[in-house]
Amino acid sequence: MFCLVFPCFSYELSRIDSAVSSPNNANQKLLNLVFVEISPVSQRPNSIDITAFLKKLKATSPFDEFADTTAAWQIKLSGDDALIFFKTNEEFPYLSVGRDFLDSLAAKIKQPFKLVVFDNTKAVKCAEISSIEKTSIIILGKSVYSEDEEALRSFLHELGHSLGLRDEGVNSYACAPGPPNCAPTKEDAVKWWGLLVKGSGEINYFSGCCGNMKYICPTAQSLMNNINASSSYGLVNESYLRDVLSHYCNKD
Repeated sequence: MFCLVFPCFSYELSRIDSAVSSPNNANQKLLNLVFVEISPVSQRPNSIDITAFLKKLKATSPFDEFADTTAAWQIKLSGDDALIFFKTNEEFPYLSVGRDFLDSLAAKIKQPFKLVVFDNTKAVKCAEISSIEKTSIIILGKSVYSEDEEALRSFLHELGHSLGLRDEGVNSYACAPGPPNCAPTKEDAVKWWGLLVKGSGEINYFSGCCGNMKYICPTAQSLMNNINASSSYGLVNESYLRDVLSHYCNKD
């Protein structure tokens, strides 16, 4: 456990997945997930059962193949300190994190990480479209501030964004189309996942993703589309995630 001390405040950072070893060589990297809860000063944190989210992750393809290269961390801090580290915004991504705070975490973890924030001050859930090589933020607002199935799937959905997946829906937040799962044209879709369409009843060319009916996505239902109707990412997204995890964690 690390206690990081600043001029007026401190917080604790600890590993919570003792079964997962540290990198066994200097070149191996881990998918690092750092969990933290923030609540109004008048409230105590709700003590989220983070193990439920990790269990769901490690039971979902393709993350079930990378349990030994996934590391989980937990930050404990008071409501007063949360006001120092985190500031709310009215626009996306609705929460800003202090640079000194992120830099101090990076100094201890020594690798990029995904900061998973359970925010009990708002109902927003969102994540930046990022990549496994970059540190980025996942926000799970109080509407999913629990360990029920919807909350667990919301976590997987937002994690998908943080690893490069786009929304597969016309009513989703508007964003630029791009690989692997939101093609601007049918021609692009054929290039990206055409080989998976033949012989599969799941993969095809469906209208609508990234908030635009003209864009094309590979599945009618997936975790990147409707979390209430699907518990999987779909073959195209699974293939993409497997590739980036394998390459990043040196498991090719």
